[in-house]
Amino acid sequence: MAAPRLSKCLEPNSRIPTDIRFLFKSGGARRWEVKEVKAQKMILAVASNVFEEEFYGDKNESKDEITIVDASQEVFQVMIDFIYNKHPNWKDLNISFLCSLYYLAEKYNIGSLKTEIIACISEQKIKITKEKVLEDAHLAEKNSHHDPLSEALYDVATAVLKAEFRDKVEKASEFFKEAEFSQANAVVLFKMMSRLNSVKTLPPSCCNNCQQTPCLTGKGVTRKNFVPGAKIEGFRGMGFRDVDELISQVESSQFNARFKDGTMKLCTLDPNIYIYKCS
Repeated sequence: MAAPRLSKCLEPNSRIPTDIRFLFKSGGARRWEVKEVKAQKMILAVASNVFEEEFYGDKNESKDEITIVDASQEVFQVMIDFIYNKHPNWKDLNISFLCSLYYLAEKYNIGSLKTEIIACISEQKIKITKEKVLEDAHLAEKNSHHDPLSEALYDVATAVLKAEFRDKVEKASEFFKEAEFSQANAVVLFKMMSRLNSVKTLPPSCCNNCQQTPCLTGKGVTRKNFVPGAKIEGFRGMGFRDVDELISQVESSQFNARFKDGTMKLCTLDPNIYIYKCS
């Protein structure tokens, strides 16, 4: 959804009341903790035909509370925020969180969210290390019923190994020897090995923020070097002070940016106003 002010509908001081609460219960028999996510039915229905059927279909029930049992409140909130044009900072999430979020995007048929999750993984906005590559490969196998997600996870995990090996057979042999022997490990290792020749090798020492070598930190943001998802800041106090991350180019002189409060605004595309802020 493209309305920049849509996220304001969820702010506490919004004049537009929420009319649906999603409840998340956790704890034991003696003590339950209940968390909630609030929203407006009509906005959810516009974003998702599943919500539309649930709230306005022939078999809808006039409920203002729905208990969710197959997702955490944190993951569900990110999905709702996305519908309200409040995009997450992908770098702050982990692969397991993204898999849970993809499940919800599939369940509620939110194609744009699925696309962004796959792009986030494929473009390696979330760092996968050699130490965690097997763990993430197991998540790829666990989500094999979500083919685009599984393929993206396997490809990135394989690319990490390929970059680590750099055609050195002894390194590859050492890695496989260190892996604990199990049927589950055997399956994912075989699938990664079969991809070694087809996936692209990761570029050496590529900046995790601007995705460039050498790093663009301190360099002005231009139409040519624009990197969606990269952290930026105003140059010498210019521009918006709370700007955080590039989202997309709108035209030759403007771009959408995510701000530190999660909202999105239009900014002027000028290298003298905004620069890359890489760690």
